[in-house]
Amino acid sequence: MIRLRSLTPLLVLFLLGGCASTVEREATDPKKAAEFNAELGLRYMTQGNNEVAMEKLLKAVEYDSSSVNAHHYIAELYRRLERTEQAEEHYSRAASLAPNDAAILNNYGVFLCSEKRYSDGEKRFLQALKNPVWPGRDQAYENLGQCMQDKGDKAKAEQYYREALKANPRRARSLLAMTDISLQQGNHISARAFLQRYAAVAQHTPQSLWLGIQIERVLGDRNALSSYGMSLRNNFPTAAETQLYLKSQ
Repeated sequence: MIRLRSLTPLLVLFLLGGCASTVEREATDPKKAAEFNAELGLRYMTQGNNEVAMEKLLKAVEYDSSSVNAHHYIAELYRRLERTEQAEEHYSRAASLAPNDAAILNNYGVFLCSEKRYSDGEKRFLQALKNPVWPGRDQAYENLGQCMQDKGDKAKAEQYYREALKANPRRARSLLAMTDISLQQGNHISARAFLQRYAAVAQHTPQSLWLGIQIERVLGDRNALSSYGMSLRNNFPTAAETQLYLKSQ
């Protein structure tokens, strides 16, 4: 199953550290101190140093409890640590402080859908999409498609994946999802077209190759079928899809 993409990349700012001016700024301007520690916490988080990241982010919240970035980044860290209650608290706080921040709303939506709160997640994505110039609209639509697919609402999933591809025709995950949806609907020509578009922008995976095998078994392109099967066996010998293919021969 196609999973939700990792969340919208967070802006990593160039940080200055260890100088006297930083200490002075922290002592005299709590808001600047909060932003400095939030950015530093994000830097440590992206490096995988979660312990120090948490220390800096909690310190940022202490300096300024209304720091949007601090709440956003700490929500991300709690999500990674699978501390869902704390993540929810900080996502909610960040969204309330910045109700029009599309990136925060998108990330909050991903979190909610991962917790099977599909309707709440859809609401947050749609709020993010109210921003007509936000560059992440294609990703939000794709995340919406996955959320609805996980919910079992195939009609909405297809609708949102198509919107993602309107915004960006090269969204590989949406192309693969539409390949799968078209195959399930019995639209094999459409499924083939989506898979060809996928192969033009991404490397084949066990899932995409298995979809190709199923498509060509119906449409009858023996060369394509043989190519998909050979690629699956040679490149992914231990994949579950390879076992399915071998058993089905």
